[in-house]
Amino acid sequence: MPRQRPDTVHAGKAPVGRPPTMPAPRATILGAAAKLFAANGFDGTSLNDVAQAVGVTKAAVYHYFPTKKDIFDEMVVDLLERQYLAVGAAITAAPEPDEKLKAFMQTQAIFFETNYAAFVVMLHGFGGVERNHWTDEQLALRDRFEKLLRSLLADGKAAGTFAIDDVAIAARAVLSLMNWMVRWFRPEGEVRAEDFALQYHSLIVSGLQPRK
Repeated sequence: MPRQRPDTVHAGKAPVGRPPTMPAPRATILGAAAKLFAANGFDGTSLNDVAQAVGVTKAAVYHYFPTKKDIFDEMVVDLLERQYLAVGAAITAAPEPDEKLKAFMQTQAIFFETNYAAFVVMLHGFGGVERNHWTDEQLALRDRFEKLLRSLLADGKAAGTFAIDDVAIAARAVLSLMNWMVRWFRPEGEVRAEDFALQYHSLIVSGLQPRK
């Protein structure tokens, strides 16, 4: 189960300002901030910009997120937790290794497109702060997701479904294909991220050899 994030700031930080009167305030603020960060950059977005986008006062945003970095940190954690749950459920429902790999890639692509702005922020970095500045929690969640894929591929290798020499390299190849979509995919385009993922899956499973 995902962690329940109360509508207060993180433990150890005293609430600042008045709480906004809106449903799911944390999620609403994170969603608005993701779109602004993706469009204008982290440095080009202020907490006041976020407040205006949400339709509350700056003090209301302060109540939950005293700094922009607090918003970014929770955005990444929330995104990785929800991605793990969505993809993990899809894998569990698939019967065979090949179907599990397809479910992994297809579901990740759908989740990516649904949360496009947050992925742009997370994978592009922001304001000169690179991913080696991620928190231990964020890195642990990232590694947990990769471990999910590695386990799937290892099971497929053991069953003779996948001809894999190195599971870690194969996992990185799959994740590289999926994550690189953030560089060129556009939600307003005619082809959905899910369709690209299915083509990637076919390419990986079939290889580049001519089909008989």
